[in-house]
Amino acid sequence: MPRDMGFWGTILGAVIGGSIAYFIQMKVLREARKERDRDHERVKQAQGHSLLFKMVRIHSDFYGIHRHIESCFEGATQKGLKGEPWQFVLPLANPPDHVHFSSEEMGMLLALKHDDVFNMVVSMDVIHNSLSDAMKVLNSERRALTERLKHDEANGAVLSGELSKDEMLALRPRMIEVNTLIESIRASAKRDFGESREALDRVQKVLRDKLGLTLKLQYKDDPNPSTPKQSAKTRGA
Repeated sequence: MPRDMGFWGTILGAVIGGSIAYFIQMKVLREARKERDRDHERVKQAQGHSLLFKMVRIHSDFYGIHRHIESCFEGATQKGLKGEPWQFVLPLANPPDHVHFSSEEMGMLLALKHDDVFNMVVSMDVIHNSLSDAMKVLNSERRALTERLKHDEANGAVLSGELSKDEMLALRPRMIEVNTLIESIRASAKRDFGESREALDRVQKVLRDKLGLTLKLQYKDDPNPSTPKQSAKTRGA
């Protein structure tokens, strides 16, 4: 009988010891899983912040180009100047650098399962970079055009100079090309500014609701009442 008691005591001790070890191991595994989930959430939040900052920059760049072009037209109108766009639309001193969304940022946004927001944002960097390149081309083409003018000078806000009939005929296609480019950039900047504002608002809301990001957007007043009325910057909540 004592032997049996010893045997069963050993078995019981092993069972209890195994159970304790099992529960300890399960607790460790659960904590490890929770830590991995927290790490994954922190990574998604970092990607969300990065995406939001890029969207703010894109929107601000669209605003800058839009206001630059509109200010040139407004200045010419206020002064009663009758020149063509190539004469009074000045080069943009510092065209924006390119912005690129990473595949990780786009994958994070897609995983949030808001397809409409994803579709609004996914090509916004390409559109931004195309407009930036167009401004660089405009700067170059207008400079090349004005350098061929004789005794060119600024008459108010309009560039003027002397051209013979043959020179005028030779330069006219270039003038038309620059005018067309200006009008295209003007229309694109106005449209892209409005669309980027909507996309920025939508992506901010999704990132706040899904990832708990607390950044809020403040918008500067746009002095042109015919366009969306703000440009964005970020601040902490």
